[in-house]
Amino acid sequence: MFRFMFAFVYNPLPMQTAAIKKLLWLTFYSLPLIAFAAHGTEPQAEVVRPQSAQNFSLPVRVTIYKSYRAQLASLSRIPLNPLKVPSDKPNPQEVKAYVRNEALDHGVNPQLALWIVKHESQFNPRAKGDGEASRGLWQISRIYHPEVSDAVAFNVASSTEWSLERIRSGKVNEWSTYRFCRTLYVDCPF
Repeated sequence: MFRFMFAFVYNPLPMQTAAIKKLLWLTFYSLPLIAFAAHGTEPQAEVVRPQSAQNFSLPVRVTIYKSYRAQLASLSRIPLNPLKVPSDKPNPQEVKAYVRNEALDHGVNPQLALWIVKHESQFNPRAKGDGEASRGLWQISRIYHPEVSDAVAFNVASSTEWSLERIRSGKVNEWSTYRFCRTLYVDCPF
């Protein structure tokens, strides 16, 4: 009897197991709250307005980053009327030329920019996807980027400016067509 009481009173194992289980339960069920709080601490992106026509008359400065220097040095700009930003209903050739030129201006690999736009929206600035949660040429998600209005997402110039800044700042993995390029696409160039 004494041995049984001694084992029962001084055996800390059941108490530790219960505490560990509670701690794991609490951690597991609080992860969404932690993720939500962490998402709120990310700096908010700016909504970029299209440039005015007077800024297009200035000479174009192309910033070439070290990692793309060899690739971008061999590429030339496609002639495009500098005052013409694709209209509300641009054809795919206008969109391709515009995205390519803007990518060069932002120091982003134009092949990457064109790949994303082609596979996200087929060069359609009015495209909607993911149950209408993603919208526009670049399929900017309303869920993950609520700071981007529909007007900006569906505007070719504004959405291209916003997206190229995201890519240039290292957030290219936000586009699943890039992130899963090798797994989903046979013709993946990356």
